[in-house]
Amino acid sequence: MSLRTPDGMAVGTQSIDSSLAAAAEDHALVRVPQEERKGGWYLALSPVSVATALVLFAIGGFAVVLAGFKVGLITGLVIAVIGAVLGKTLSMIAFRSGVSSTITSRFFGFGQKGSVFGSAIFAFMIIGFLAMESALLYEGTLLMFGWSDSWLTRILLYGALTLAWIALAIFGLKVALRSSLVMIVITLAVALYMVIYIYGIQGNNPMDVFNYTGVVEGGFWAKFSAAFAVMGATAGTISLVTMDFARYARTQRDVTILALAGPLVQNILMLVLGALIVIGGMPQVIDYLMARDAGLTPEAAAAAAGGFVMSNTGAFFVIFAGWIGFITIYASQAKAQAINAYSGSLSLVNMIDALTGWSPGRAVMVVVANIIGLLMIGAGILHQFAAYLAYLGCWTLAMSAIMIADYFFVRRHIKEHNFDRVENWNWAGLLTLVASSVIGMGLMYTGIFDLGFIISGVLALVLYPALRKLLPEGTGTTFTSKSEAMVEAL
Repeated sequence: MSLRTPDGMAVGTQSIDSSLAAAAEDHALVRVPQEERKGGWYLALSPVSVATALVLFAIGGFAVVLAGFKVGLITGLVIAVIGAVLGKTLSMIAFRSGVSSTITSRFFGFGQKGSVFGSAIFAFMIIGFLAMESALLYEGTLLMFGWSDSWLTRILLYGALTLAWIALAIFGLKVALRSSLVMIVITLAVALYMVIYIYGIQGNNPMDVFNYTGVVEGGFWAKFSAAFAVMGATAGTISLVTMDFARYARTQRDVTILALAGPLVQNILMLVLGALIVIGGMPQVIDYLMARDAGLTPEAAAAAAGGFVMSNTGAFFVIFAGWIGFITIYASQAKAQAINAYSGSLSLVNMIDALTGWSPGRAVMVVVANIIGLLMIGAGILHQFAAYLAYLGCWTLAMSAIMIADYFFVRRHIKEHNFDRVENWNWAGLLTLVASSVIGMGLMYTGIFDLGFIISGVLALVLYPALRKLLPEGTGTTFTSKSEAMVEAL
């Protein structure tokens, strides 16, 4: 028996390496065999690796700066619950089907060719994070060496980073995944060292952080909305990442462990660490900037330090931990960036396969993904960070809700459905995706409701079953065989 790899090569199942890295390579377009399933704690390392990246550290710290510690923590708990429920629900679909979120969307929600939209959303999400992480590393490197931001610096540094991510995604993914636990421990250890330094050595009072009320004026709802607008959209992001790894789970218990790990670390642990370091360390960052830039006023230094929270998060590691902090952010980000570049390339492979039936080489798509990431950096994605997350959340939450609605609400009424035929275009799902996402984005853009991505998710959950009755299977589309929708039968 042989299976098709993303590069279109046939390999014997007996020759497949059982490591997660090799399985991810070999089963991009097929179902994961039972003998290659993994335990929940092992699988949880991947979403936790994503959840402990610089960009999530920035999100947690910025949410507390806006809303204050208490409201920020409450917001984090609420989003953690939403992310865990969403992740568990989506992960059960992936666990039972054994395929990735992109392939799952072919059978549930969008159809064989319609799943190209799911691939595009996932690719845009992952490549966007690839771009933002590179931009954060770039800013941290400038600070570490005192370099100026010039076109020559951008070309050389971004070029070196891009080549590194391409090499890691193509040749070093196994090493990156196997070192995940070590890198997570090192990242958290350095963060704890910074907390100990700020409060134990410098003598700052942690109660100043716990009692911090935030810069947003108004009552609880105003602060909660501000923090939720920054953090909430990532619930769909971490859920889709978790879903991709859930296809490797052995049991439902493993699925639960996997679904809880990412949201809890991302929305609680990183929020607390981000708050303690960003707020408690802000005075020293201001002093550092005033010492570095002669003539800089305290007000200007405070404004610049505040901007570091979102645009130069690595600065806190560099200023407090020097070379150790600098090396740490690079080592930890290398692991996350390898996964981002790899996942982005697979989404692009799946997207082309869904449209044409041709699977381009993964190495080619890794290069394409990184080029797209550079274009995003050039477009200023780092300075549109909050807006990017919010608008992206409309699409990811709507996409997630459609798959959930199709699997649990629509398909459960179908007694016999073995997927001998798969729609090329599920118009009910596609119309729901566009309508729900556009409405949510419109609410945010006009200022009517800042949490429009929540509306997108809820609306998709309700709208899809109704549209599916009006546009039942086969409406305005042709069918394909399940062997074409997925190499190995579902």
